Formats: sequence, C-alpha cells, structure tokens
Amino acid sequence: MVEKRVALLVMSISSLSIWELLTCTNIIGGKMQSMFVLLSLLLFVYYAYNLLRDNEFENSYFKFIFSIFIFYELIIVIRGWSFAFDDLKTNMQTGYILWPFIIPLFIFFDKNVITFGLFFKWIYYSGLFFLGLVLFFPSYLFDRLTAETIIALVIPSGFLLLNATYLSDRRVFISFLIVFISILSLTYLARRSSLVTLVGFVISSYFLHLANKSRSNFFRYFPLIIVIVTLILYSFDNVSERLTRKMTERIYEDTRTELYEMFFFDLKDDILLGKGMNGTYYYPFGEDSEADGIVFGAIEYRNIIENGYLQLFLTGGILHIILFSMILLPSAFKGIFDSSNQFSKACGILILLQLIDMFLYGLPKLSLHYILVWICVGVCYKSSIRRMTDNEIRRELTNIDKL
Repeated sequence: MVEKRVALLVMSISSLSIWELLTCTNIIGGKMQSMFVLLSLLLFVYYAYNLLRDNEFENSYFKFIFSIFIFYELIIVIRGWSFAFDDLKTNMQTGYILWPFIIPLFIFFDKNVITFGLFFKWIYYSGLFFLGLVLFFPSYLFDRLTAETIIALVIPSGFLLLNATYLSDRRVFISFLIVFISILSLTYLARRSSLVTLVGFVISSYFLHLANKSRSNFFRYFPLIIVIVTLILYSFDNVSERLTRKMTERIYEDTRTELYEMFFFDLKDDILLGKGMNGTYYYPFGEDSEADGIVFGAIEYRNIIENGYLQLFLTGGILHIILFSMILLPSAFKGIFDSSNQFSKACGILILLQLIDMFLYGLPKLSLHYILVWICVGVCYKSSIRRMTDNEIRRELTNIDKL
C-alpha cells in the first residue's frame, strides 16, 4: 500500500512534465493539457495527504519557527487570493503561485526508512523513463523548451548519487549517466542555473562519499571516469567546440541587471511584507522571440522573477526570506554536521544546494525536487533519524526489492 502511494505521488508530479512536453511538441492542445494537469494534481493531493502522517516534532525550535512560517504564508496566500474562476485555474495550474505555500507541509512526510527507500526506487524509475525518451527522441536534448521540461524529471537523480552507499552499483552508475546526459544538454544550451544545480550534486556526492569512506564502488573510480570522459570529449575538436560555444558566449552575459533595478524600484514601498501571493512588478516587454526559439506574449506586469529569494521577497517581503532561512539553514547544518548516517548528511547537502541555487534561480515551485527539499528539512530536524547508523538504515532498506 505504501509503495502504491509513493509510486503514484512520484508519477503524478512527473506527469506534469509529460503533459508540458506533449503540449510544446504540439501532440496535445492547451485544453487537453489542462484536463490532464487537473487529473495529475488531484492524484498528487490525494496521495500526498496519505503520506503526510508524521506529525511529531522532535525539535522545539523547529516547531516554533515553522508554526510562525506557515501562519505567515497563510497570510500571504489570503492577501493574493481570488475566487474568480480564471484566477483559481491559474493558481492551480501554475507551479510557482499557490503550490510553493503548500509544499512546506512535506516536512510531515512519513519518516519510515522503508518509505524513503521506495522514494529512491521511484525516482530511479523516473530516470529510466528519461533515458527511454532521449534514446528515442534525442533531438529533445538540443531544444531549450523540451530539454528543460524533461530534465526537470531527473534532477532528483542527484539525490540518489548522494545516497549511493545504500544503492547497488548499477543504479548508481545509471543515475550518474542520467545526470551526465543532462549536464551535457544544459552545457550545449547554456542553461547556467540548472547546470550549477546538477554539477553541485555530482561534486557534493563525490566528496561526501570520500569523507564517509562510502562502500560505493562507483565513487572509488569516479576521478578516473571523469578523466576518461573529458579526454573523449576533447579529443574531438568539433564536438567540444559545439558543446561549449553557446556557454562561452553567455557565461558573462548580464540578462538581469535592468530587471532587478525595475523590480526593486517597484517594491520600494513593500520591502517588509511584499505584495502577497499574486504580487506583481512592472517590467513591460512586447511579444518577441528569443534566440532559443521561445516566444513570450506581451506583458506589462510580471508575477515571477528568475531568482528564488526575490520570489520570496515579491510575495512576502524581507520577513518571508528571514523565516524561510531560519528554517532551512539550521536544518542543513544539522543534517551535514550533526548526524550519524549518510542519508541525513545527503538531506542536509540537498537543502544547502537549494539555498545556493536560489541565488541563481532555484525558484520555489511545484516540482519533485522542491518537494524533496522540504522532505529533507523534516528529516534533518528529526533527531531519531539523524542518530541512526548507516548499517541500521541499510538493514531497513534490504526489505525493498533489490534497491
């Protein structure tokens, strides 16, 4: 029963990327996408509700701060709420409006180690689906819209690398292959923020396993693997030049200074409390086509800014950022430095990488990755899990079908 719930939770979230992919490749229309999205969201809410069953706080600081944070987020939602049908539809279907205020409830995710093992298992299956897609449709990796859509499926595969000590070498290798293919695609498309996220997972995984003397055979030979891959890529000048040309052109490109200036000017009177869930700022641009081939409609006021902390600032002001940081920073510290097992350390590293990523992009939104961040927050404040040994966790995971 638990596996069914975990499986359908992961599949319901992953399916949102599938519907988006089918829409941007003109296989289905917008109305059909809306219908499929609604179905996926209903399944997600139902199975999430059945898995959010750990209501016990083991840390008084966390209980106090999280209660204030949730209360303040409720105020933010109320300030931006509308009962108009179009607004309700937009709030439900747009991942960065309403859902970031609901996802923190995943701190209550079932903390049974077996449940986490099942979560690993279905994250891995999502990665296999990604491999199947790129095998049959490799062109998806060379288009910005399709690449970012399908890579969203596999960013949590980086979490599997952090937990490689509990997984078979085959699954670790395949997870690395998935992340590596994604890194190549993002390098070719010059998607800097997503690239930093995945590279951060790879580097953190290696040093975590080095520091903890992991039993993973893959990471023992990791430096050799990187050297071999690098030599292969750079032995073909045309391949390496085409792979990095766009990134070289964009590495120092400043695309946000003007945006940030207008953003802060518009919010100069809302610094403390922001503008609420549907807060907007003035930044007009006409309908135009980017070099990457994505067309944006004409707009004067935007409700999204490509920076995680500034998105918090837009909706809830500096108070929102402070409360958010007061929860995530201590949880990352506890997971990395005050735990007896690699799973808790991996959770702490995932949270830390999210905090770093939010300086570049790291938008709080409805995604498996952001859900995983808040699950990890719950784990890192759970001393009963942090005190477990790796062998104790490994024994629990042996109950899962050849994890």
